[in-house]
Amino acid sequence: MALPVDPRNEDELDMCLDIFRFVSFLTFPLNVRVSGLKLSGHGFYFTGREAIVRCFSCHSYHSDLQTDGVLFEIGNFMHAAGCAFMLRTDRSNVPIHRQLDA
Repeated sequence: MALPVDPRNEDELDMCLDIFRFVSFLTFPLNVRVSGLKLSGHGFYFTGREAIVRCFSCHSYHSDLQTDGVLFEIGNFMHAAGCAFMLRTDRSNVPIHRQLDA
């Protein structure tokens, strides 16, 4: 269970950009085996405290990312049930790689 963390104020507004979420993981603790690229792609950014991540859309926190040497499995279970990002209704998300229409 994650502890609440203070919002990052104006920085938090930028977290709708996947590239900024990814860059937030540059200072993520190295002892936690989790992919910053995958976490940012799933809407999470590093809060800057311990190993706590937060969804930019539903604001869900996660801190229990320890996996005994196995890469942490990332998925929709990490989001709130009505998370607009998870439901793909959040239009503010800007992915690193733009999806091309077929």
